Amino acid sequence: MNRWLTSSLATAGVLILGTSLALADHCNSYRGPVGQVPPTGRTPNDPTAGGGGGTTPGGTGGGTGGGVTPGGGATAAPHSGGTTGPGARTGLTPGSRGKKAEASEGFERWEFWWEYNKDAFLNLKANLASRTVMSGSSDFLLGRENKDAATNVTKPSDKMIKSELVPSLLKAVEDPYYLVRDAAVMALAKAGDKSVLPAIEKRLADENRDVQESAVVALGVLGEKDAVPTLLHILNEDADGKKLLNATEIRPELRAFAAVSIGLIGDESTIPALIALTHAKESRKDVPVAATVALGLMKAQSAVGQLMALLSNTESDELVRSYAATSLGKIGDRSAIPALVDALRDKSFHVSRSAVVALGLLADKDQDAKAVKELSEVLAKGTDVQSRNWACISLGQIGGADSKKALLSALDKERRSLQAFAALGLSIYYKKSADADVLAALRTAFADSKEQSVRGGLAIALGIVGDTESEKSLLEVVRSDGSPDLRGYAAVALGLMKARSATPDIENMLKENQNKADLARSSAIALGLMGDRNVISILADVLKNADVDEVRGSAALALGQIGDVTAIQPLTNLISSKPGATERSRAFAAAALGIIGEDQPLPVLSRITRDNNYRAQVPSIQTLLGLL
Repeated sequence: MNRWLTSSLATAGVLILGTSLALADHCNSYRGPVGQVPPTGRTPNDPTAGGGGGTTPGGTGGGTGGGVTPGGGATAAPHSGGTTGPGARTGLTPGSRGKKAEASEGFERWEFWWEYNKDAFLNLKANLASRTVMSGSSDFLLGRENKDAATNVTKPSDKMIKSELVPSLLKAVEDPYYLVRDAAVMALAKAGDKSVLPAIEKRLADENRDVQESAVVALGVLGEKDAVPTLLHILNEDADGKKLLNATEIRPELRAFAAVSIGLIGDESTIPALIALTHAKESRKDVPVAATVALGLMKAQSAVGQLMALLSNTESDELVRSYAATSLGKIGDRSAIPALVDALRDKSFHVSRSAVVALGLLADKDQDAKAVKELSEVLAKGTDVQSRNWACISLGQIGGADSKKALLSALDKERRSLQAFAALGLSIYYKKSADADVLAALRTAFADSKEQSVRGGLAIALGIVGDTESEKSLLEVVRSDGSPDLRGYAAVALGLMKARSATPDIENMLKENQNKADLARSSAIALGLMGDRNVISILADVLKNADVDEVRGSAALALGQIGDVTAIQPLTNLISSKPGATERSRAFAAAALGIIGEDQPLPVLSRITRDNNYRAQVPSIQTLLGLL
């Protein structure tokens, strides 16, 4: 899947805008924080059991290192190459109840949450949607027609996507290089319509297993109900499904992806089958977990009772129960709130953490005082760092005076990840309340903070609230020679607040750091948020002249995210220039075209990543969380 695109960046030590991914090439990537992979240079702790996120006695933050069994062996996910940490099956190791957590932070860091949830805040498509649609060909913008007809318009029309972008991707899905096919099949689903369904279904029988997996997920991304029968054949492991895949058996990952794709499409006739699969007795939990996720994605109201029963059944698998909680949150039925409050004190960290996340989606500041009180207790006294962190987000989503009090206290008293999460929670709170006290507290915390990671979180929080009075302080960070990670987050924050006076400095940062993919891409995103068209020509030059695949790929993906019409031609040229481009750079270009062509306000796959307990992973979900 497109996971190999981002994982190849990390493999080379190149990290893009808060996006560090799997160590193993071609799979199991995830969207972790900038810096080391994993952050702090150690395998993060991932406790799997032993006391919930609340204040239950005995709830220590214990656990083995992610992906390492108690016996010391790595529990590698498929294709992971046997790595521990990000490329391994973190969160699936048994036992370890009551062990003390190490002092170092890993998955607890705010950067992980930001990477999984940032799309709704950046909302690049909405920025483009405010501009007039460019109809016709992009030729005149590239110098082949009368430039007097040009305007500041950048968004390509449906006609241009169908006539220029989709034909290029239809060729790419037949490419001899599997990496190009892998990227192109997902891109085609994002950019295409019902007419491309046969081209995607053909790739189900691809000789490469990763292309097969991409094709299954692509059917969900395409969103056509005509694909549901195909997906059910795969999910049910029947003869037709095996024929479609040209296989004698169907791997659990493919069945899991089929379930999630059905959830993305949202065919309610499949709800009974999905409910049945949540209770499936399988040695691997990919399919039951994926079926549970699918019910949340399709907001299956008729499944609420079953999901509540699953959540409350302590005899059921803890990973499935944890996703029952988050799916209840996404469905939006408030009748689940009492069960979720009870789940805050569950013995499984996976379940209690998911309850924290779900309550942020369901609870109301005026009607659910008990939920707010319990979440405030988790934040103030909880024994699990991750639950405390996510309580900040949930309290910000709920709002109200009690949530504000708890968050301000954490911002003032706490350090490291918890302070950064408190800032992010306050920024979400502010979007509903426009509370001046919150602005003052965030400014003070940013001025006083010395830790680079925390300052990055505070910078993003200031950007979310649009605090233009912080523009000078953030610009000083951009101009500094300090941490590239912090400079990148400061640039994004300036972009979020539309601080166009910072444009020249961020343009300079982009030009001077073209070979530093992380800093270059954060600069590009910031300029895109500001509507700066100069970034397009700068990135196009990188795309043309860069010698390193990862740098060229970062430029391609940034062009895709900005979505300017002028990016289509250089990207399609790159895909077809086999003699002059590597297969990796051509695949990056295909992925970027898919990002440009996606017609949803937010990326379809962000429905999976946001408001998700990314600590509770099975291999198939881990893969899905890493997709572009």
